[in-house]
Amino acid sequence: MSYPKPLSQKTLDKMYKESGLSKEKIEFLGKLFDGAAALYGIITLKDLWNVYKEYAEKVPAIRLHRKDIIAFSSIARREEHDYYIYEIDELYKEEIRTPDERFIIYREVLDLISKAVFYVLDETAYNKPFYVPENLLDLKGHLVTKEEEELVRFIEEIQSNSPVLEKRWNKNISKPSPYQGKKLKEIFDLSDSEQFELDWVSGKCEGGPKKMQEKKVKEFWLRRGGAVSDRIFRFLRISTFTGWITPGDLVSHITRAMEDYGVILSLEDGKKFVSLFMEFNNKSHLYTNRGWTPAELYKIQMKDYNGPIGLTFGPGIQNAIKEGKISLDELKARMKEMGIKVD
Repeated sequence: MSYPKPLSQKTLDKMYKESGLSKEKIEFLGKLFDGAAALYGIITLKDLWNVYKEYAEKVPAIRLHRKDIIAFSSIARREEHDYYIYEIDELYKEEIRTPDERFIIYREVLDLISKAVFYVLDETAYNKPFYVPENLLDLKGHLVTKEEEELVRFIEEIQSNSPVLEKRWNKNISKPSPYQGKKLKEIFDLSDSEQFELDWVSGKCEGGPKKMQEKKVKEFWLRRGGAVSDRIFRFLRISTFTGWITPGDLVSHITRAMEDYGVILSLEDGKKFVSLFMEFNNKSHLYTNRGWTPAELYKIQMKDYNGPIGLTFGPGIQNAIKEGKISLDELKARMKEMGIKVD
């Protein structure tokens, strides 16, 4: 998926002047695009037009025409924003390019995991209604809930407690841990696997690239920058919001990542982590749900349905139950409250 480089400010100013858009419309559209990207992760201009119409029914808004959204997108595509704007044939080669089918894609969706996540998200979110809040134009970044803040604090305060670090691929190889007693928010080192990844794209590995791949090094630090707690939550959040990894598998992935820094969760801490993660997942405005929380979307989808639905746990959740990280009775009780029959 190639993407055009930004144009100079002089060229952009000329494009805006020739577009016929007023300053008021440009400001409004800028906020609309920012809010939609942050809340939905991905959205086509056709769907954004429908979101705008619903928003304008709730809140006094500048009157727009469909062509205004298209005109703004043509210019915004060549600017630096928190989102990309892709033509549909740049994403799906077999599709015919039309302005209505342009995609606004929040940058972190592509930058924090893999470009393949777009296709997972597009399929998962398909045919769900859009959540259109009255504060849509005030959004700059994803909606942060108190459940997210509690989960972040928990991860930050987790202490490395193992005196040794074991190689994940060979438990017989270990070395003294330099992190014992430190909290994850106090550790900034890269794990062995992260360091290898950085060395590879930096051209330092035998058999690898012969020189530094600057773009890939930049992408590496977008994902791996900051304290260990930041890295762990960053991956956890974007994976949850996009549906990149199932909740059960994500719990396993995160606990393994903690082990790279000498964190061996106790049974009590493991249960606490899973509980906080479930609350975070259930109360977050997910891209997969087009901005709705799972609980809100469930109520909408089941509004006209009188009978219970069934649910079978996948292997990730089943393993967490066996290891005592999740209470089966507590999980069943929560599902029952939502009207879900657990097999």
